[in-house]
Amino acid sequence: MFHVLIFAGNETTRTAMPHMAVTFAERPHVWARLKAQPELLGVAVEEILRWSTPVLHMRRTASRDTELAGTAIAAGDKVVMWYGSENYDPEVFPSPHTFDVTRSASRQLSFGGGGPHFCLGALLARMEIRVLLEEMLRRDMQLTQTTAPVRVASNFVNGLVEVGMRVDHNS
Repeated sequence: MFHVLIFAGNETTRTAMPHMAVTFAERPHVWARLKAQPELLGVAVEEILRWSTPVLHMRRTASRDTELAGTAIAAGDKVVMWYGSENYDPEVFPSPHTFDVTRSASRQLSFGGGGPHFCLGALLARMEIRVLLEEMLRRDMQLTQTTAPVRVASNFVNGLVEVGMRVDHNS
């Protein structure tokens, strides 16, 4: 349980923030829009979490026989939830491969879909990302990517090991 608590409060945020930096460096027009409309910060946080999908999957064990989308699942079967698949579902997110800080009613599932397995660190992660964005906006920062991202070799965490980034202050 201790590992889950530490992971919940750290990994999602630590993974989403470098993806956020790369995303805004690649899309200066979106960063400019967020600077012009800071009221979009809450939506931007949700879009960052959807876009980066920090944890790629979670496995659970079915507690009873059930059916999911026409597939029978027996009690004891292992079921894997792929968060990236959910967060890029075109039936849920129009133009899912477009990063959109104006996306309304984001139902991103990077923390799970609710219930007893909802991520314990969700509120902390959202707050940390929002505070970072607020500070970047307050300091009028502009990010420029200087090296390609090096990704974590993992099918569980959508992490970046390193990415070169130059930070300029426009003020």
